Amino acid sequence: MFLLVLIFPNAHAQKNSETRPNILFILSDDLGAGDLACTGHPYARTPNIDRLAENGVRFEKAYMAASWCSPSRYGLMRGQFPGRKFYATHNLMPDEPSVTSLVKKAGYSTAHFGKWHMNQGTLYSQSPGDFGIDKHFTTSSNGPGWTREEINDKYFRATSTGKYVDMVIDWIGENNPNETGKPFYINLWVSPTHSYINPTPEQLAKYDGLKVNLEDFKNPLQQEFLKFVAQYGDINKAMQAYCADVTNLDDELGRLFAFLKDNGLTENTMIVFSSDNGPGPLTGQVKTGTVVERYKKMPTLLNNVGSAGDYRDRKLSIHDGGTHVPFIVSWPAKAPKGKVNSNSIICGVDWLPTIASICGLELPDANFDGQSVKNAFLGENVKREKPIFWYENFNSCAVLQNEWKGILDGEGKFALFYLKNDPSESRNLKSEEPEKAKDIKAMIEDFLASVPTMKENKENMKGIHD
Repeated sequence: MFLLVLIFPNAHAQKNSETRPNILFILSDDLGAGDLACTGHPYARTPNIDRLAENGVRFEKAYMAASWCSPSRYGLMRGQFPGRKFYATHNLMPDEPSVTSLVKKAGYSTAHFGKWHMNQGTLYSQSPGDFGIDKHFTTSSNGPGWTREEINDKYFRATSTGKYVDMVIDWIGENNPNETGKPFYINLWVSPTHSYINPTPEQLAKYDGLKVNLEDFKNPLQQEFLKFVAQYGDINKAMQAYCADVTNLDDELGRLFAFLKDNGLTENTMIVFSSDNGPGPLTGQVKTGTVVERYKKMPTLLNNVGSAGDYRDRKLSIHDGGTHVPFIVSWPAKAPKGKVNSNSIICGVDWLPTIASICGLELPDANFDGQSVKNAFLGENVKREKPIFWYENFNSCAVLQNEWKGILDGEGKFALFYLKNDPSESRNLKSEEPEKAKDIKAMIEDFLASVPTMKENKENMKGIHD
């Protein structure tokens, strides 16, 4: 995610710009922690996103509130762990705080383009407009969106990012803060790299002839996964398709960044770039082999070769490969250039309180699991005050407190990891650190006692992991 600042033409607007930046939050879908050139991918070319990192702050310890799409997005918008309420209803509630409703009341123009996926049915909400959003065009929602004919186009998925970028550019043109005096908040939540991937011939041409060498991936866990994929299809073609998808995302964002620059909107716009969870396919599909039939049917069209970087497992796992994400903040007016923050631990639930702090807004009287990490966005190291809890897979729970991570599975088995020395969670320290294990396990048990059980929620979760 990135933040950019504005220069307003009159005194009133200038005062606003000094305290409240424009906010552009770009969220990719299933993009792994290691899928950008700046986060270590050996093949994917992402010069525009890399340039934003060079002009801002890139976080190496960034997490989402869940390991799959819907609850991760809820955590961002609500500032609360999805295990507390979301799994019981699968709905972001209009009468609860949300980022967009908060900034809307503060005078922002607001928009959401791309995936929504935070409301199931219309019992609680009719559309994203119920959350303080002025303009919205979305998928996985009840609001305006694509026609079935458009979605069925062979290259719809491959060209959707460019269409959303066009919408953002048009909307900013109609709501230019230099003219209105009102800052904007935009969620641009795009499809790459969610399956199915089917790049256009022009997109694929950029990776023509790419050959995969497993040793180019430094993490043995990633090498092991790619060996698994290679049994069922052409690993070179699969990698070519995946990288083409990532680079097309970068190309389209580059066009948007150029528009902001050409219109004098770069300096005081905060741009944030991230992903909703780790790379596909689902970890369980890999472990059980159920993904094999999909590989055989469409070996190059799945998002099947993304990189989780140094971390274990993939989407729908509460190991770090499922929750650890790329996270970049660019705010030329206030954030330093080229900083890599390898100390501050941040989470998706921090987004709401951080935006409130940046915009000088008082938080509503409600329960928030996140904390403001504004100072980290501004280049400082921030010590995490609150633990992060994940509650997934119908029966598993994890907690991260500083560098200590505990996982309690549905069978009651507990594991303890010290991520500073073991980012791939390969060494269970439960026996070596019995006191720490006791404390961390107790934190998980206390959390589980405070939330609905997965048995209560399991029926609600069927079939919605996409």
